[in-house]
Amino acid sequence: MHRKGAVYSVVTVVFFAVLLFSFPLFAQEENAEESGPPLITNVFLDADIREVLQDIATQAGVPILADDTVSGVVSLELNEVPLEKALDMVLAPLGFTYVKTEDYYLVSAGTTDSPAFKNMARTVRIPLRDLAADEFVKLLPEYYTQFVKAIEGKNFIVVTAPEEIIKKIEDMVQAVDSPRKQVVLDAVVTEISGEEAKNLGIEWGGVTSGPYSLQFGELASIGGIFQRLERIVATLNFLEREGKARIRSNPRLVVMDGETGEMSVIREEYFAITTGTPAYPTTSLETISAGVVLKVIPRIVGEDEIILSLNPEVSNVVGSGIQELPVISRRKVNTTVRVKSGETLVIGGLRQLIEVTATSKVPLLGDLPLIGGLFRSKKTTVDDKDIVMLITPTIME
Repeated sequence: MHRKGAVYSVVTVVFFAVLLFSFPLFAQEENAEESGPPLITNVFLDADIREVLQDIATQAGVPILADDTVSGVVSLELNEVPLEKALDMVLAPLGFTYVKTEDYYLVSAGTTDSPAFKNMARTVRIPLRDLAADEFVKLLPEYYTQFVKAIEGKNFIVVTAPEEIIKKIEDMVQAVDSPRKQVVLDAVVTEISGEEAKNLGIEWGGVTSGPYSLQFGELASIGGIFQRLERIVATLNFLEREGKARIRSNPRLVVMDGETGEMSVIREEYFAITTGTPAYPTTSLETISAGVVLKVIPRIVGEDEIILSLNPEVSNVVGSGIQELPVISRRKVNTTVRVKSGETLVIGGLRQLIEVTATSKVPLLGDLPLIGGLFRSKKTTVDDKDIVMLITPTIME
């Protein structure tokens, strides 16, 4: 009995001894799990990068594989730096990147021609809010274009690259692809007789007075800038009621910042054109367009200023020329001005002086020789008109 009790005592002692000695090991493993990723401490001086990666892998206890694109020299001191931060510090200055798999880290240049690219890259679609895909690619630094595919006119890009490069391209999208503001363009196109244009104060050489008391601004070469469009339109409406002016159009257009807008009031006229020989003539109808066309590109500067690139054209059919073909009178202006949002810009000087001579005669008598002149008369009329354009750009909030 004493011997059996002694055996039990020995077994008990051994059990508790094993438990006691095992506890620090269990505690150590538990603490290792709680402590997070391994910390790297080392000093590298002009060391080959592949050897540096091998030293880090040995200290971390994690395999680090590098493809054939990885080469270079590293000088760096690491003092209890987490593994992935240490990899960033070693690789970033030389332009390399890495990906983490389940069992190891893979290091490469990350370019499309690197051996490990297919194992490092993934494909994502990144939507664009304002820019077209081909426009965005033109803004990218040349290095990143190899990872991006774009279809002209589409509002998304497809990126195939390592995660780090995808993140950088996404950051570029956020930086440059912000929605552009829009500009509302209110326009009034008016045809005023030359004399009434003077009375209105429209003397582009600098006269700023007239019986209608409109005060023009300083832009004497193209007109002026007004703070209140309503006042001008009211005066023009008054002249129109008196038959001294005609408002040809009053369009409103919304244009995106930097894009081209076009306003047009066109009349199409048809003319018969005869070709061929007298024995076999061929007649066809040709179309001639005439009227008012205004092309404008607004560019927003700062908070409340707009640079307007303007290209107005006014055309009229003024008569017939050789073989009764139509004669077209065209007046164009190209200018770029800066105005504040809500101000009204005046474009004038698109003046037209048309002189028409009409001959009338008494039938038969007007064709008699010598005395036929007594039965014929000529009348010359002069039509002096000025096309005035009032443009008010306003930035939409």
